[in-house]
Amino acid sequence: WEACCLDLRELCCLDYLVNLVLLCSLPVGGGESLRSYWKMYLPQVLLLIYVVDSADHARLPVAKQLLHQLIENNSTLPVVVLANKQDLEGAYCITDIHDALALSDIGDKRKMFLIGTHVAEDGSEISSSMKDAKELIAELFLELQ
Repeated sequence: WEACCLDLRELCCLDYLVNLVLLCSLPVGGGESLRSYWKMYLPQVLLLIYVVDSADHARLPVAKQLLHQLIENNSTLPVVVLANKQDLEGAYCITDIHDALALSDIGDKRKMFLIGTHVAEDGSEISSSMKDAKELIAELFLELQ
């Protein structure tokens, strides 16, 4: 499992930029050596964006455990789970990711979204799933302001 960082400043569409809304992000990777920093930064987080590799079945149990640990002390923190690499053969579908991460156990008080994503094959353009994810994240962030 690896974490991927999204720069929230890039999530703003033109309408939001006109309103001079600045989205700040703090990308923290998912590597084992970086996980100790998570609890230090989590109290400052308005929205948790959690990225999992849909094709890495063996690491999903660890991703589940870490996600549940991250949110256990904040029952209202909104969570967006990006199930990345949906385009790879053998990748778990959204339903399988939902089950593997036990997202039903996260609770009713928080906003929680699960979105399947992938990067365009040649990397030259943003896939429609990533555009949808960016729009959702920008809307959620604006709601939290």
